[in-house]
Amino acid sequence: MSKRDNAGQKPPLAEAIRQFISAEDNRHHVHKLLGLEVEPELPPTLASLLEAIDRARRAE
Repeated sequence: MSKRDNAGQKPPLAEAIRQFISAEDNRHHVHKLLGLEVEPELPPTLASLLEAIDRARRAE
């Protein structure tokens, strides 16, 4: 987490980096540069199916 100054504002560098990596145009480049994998968002039906499988597995 970033530290805040006395006025409750984020430091300029931290805010600039946050804006850079959160911009949609930069996101793909940053993920590729850092070797990060992006998990695709699952459709609700598949997500609920995976949750049911996890619950069943925990119940065993």
